[in-house]
Order: sequence, then C-alpha cells, then structure tokens
Amino acid sequence: MRREIPLFLTFLFGTFFVATFFFVPDRIKIFTEPVNDWLSIIISFTYVLGFGNVVRIHSAKIAGRQPGWGYSIATLAGVAVMILYGMLLWIPANVMHGGAGGAQKGPGGSWTTGMQPGSVFNWLYDAVYTPMQSTMFGLLAFFISSAAFRAFRVRSFQAALLAVTALLLILGGVPLGDKVWSGFGPLTAWTMGILQNAGKRAILIGAALGAVSTGVKIILGIEKSYLGGQ
Repeated sequence: MRREIPLFLTFLFGTFFVATFFFVPDRIKIFTEPVNDWLSIIISFTYVLGFGNVVRIHSAKIAGRQPGWGYSIATLAGVAVMILYGMLLWIPANVMHGGAGGAQKGPGGSWTTGMQPGSVFNWLYDAVYTPMQSTMFGLLAFFISSAAFRAFRVRSFQAALLAVTALLLILGGVPLGDKVWSGFGPLTAWTMGILQNAGKRAILIGAALGAVSTGVKIILGIEKSYLGGQ
C-alpha cells in the first residue's frame, strides 16, 4: 500500500486536471480552485524544508570548520537578517530616511515595516543584493569568454560554424564591432531573430513533447522513479 496509494493519487489528480483543462464543463472546474490552494500550501512547506536543509548543511560546515565555512556564516547571517526584517520587525523610518518625514504611520509613531517601500528589507535588497548580483554576472561574462576561447577549437565544420557565429554575435553586441563594420548589428539581429529563434523553438517543442510523454507515464504509473523505484 505504500506504493499503491501514491500511484492511485497521482493517477486521480493527474487525470482530473487534464480532464478539467480539456473536456470537463466549467461548473466542475470550480473544484480545481481548492486543489490549487492545497498545492500552494504544499509548495510553501517545500520552501520551509529547503530553508531547513540550507541551515543544516551550512551549520555542519561551520561546526566542522570545513573549507569555506566563513561563507556559510555569511549565508546564514544573510538569511536570518532578511527573514527578521521581512517578517518580524517594525523598523523606525528614520533608520532609512534620516527622519520621520513622509514615512508611513504605524503603532507608536512613524514606521516602515516588512516588505513595504522604504523598509530595511527593500533597502537591503536594492542596495546590497542587486549590486552583488550585477557584479556576479559581470564577472561571469569574463569567465564565459575565457571558457569559450579555450573551447572554440576548430576541429570540425560544426565547431567552425559555432566559432564564427559566436564571433559575429560578440562583434555585433559591442560598440567596437559597429566601428569595424556597420553591418555587424543588423547581422546579429537577423541571427538572433531568425536562426536563434528557429533553433530555440525546435528545442522547446521537443522539450514540451518530452514533458508530455513523461507526464503521461507518471499518471499511468509507468514511471515510478519518484517513489524510489526504477
């Protein structure tokens, strides 16, 4: 029964949602709303489990003084600060604005709280997280360029085509390319709009067909890997 019940529930709910989307009248579709609410609750619990897993892994690294344990301290401290400022604390507005002018009114005076505009949570997100994210992606561009330079070794026609296309896109995306030849920009736009879109859509169609086939196999009980089977 430990396997039969999950298989039965998977078949029941999978078939139900497919039927309500394609065949069942609208008056029966109202039953999908409570089920969607259940799904949201289940997803919320997965976030809690994910948070617990992050705390467990990084706590073990800190306790064992494993390599990089200092980053684990920064991670846990960041998580704790964002949770506290986002959910639990009322923050005086003058922390953010240097005064109470224009702040939202709350218990005991002028306050900003939680995730509202002007709160410490939003300030940390905009002034700390967003610049760090931009820095990471800026550095990532150099790493990708370095890896591409090492990887683009022309040993076949496909590799040569990839190298030439990458070079054209790079030149078409920087001001230097336009100075060398004004046609790099339109050529890059045509490549991205026609060739790239055609290949991407073919990949997405194939991925969608694969997802549909996997979903049907799961609903029918053919695919049981989510139960720990083969």
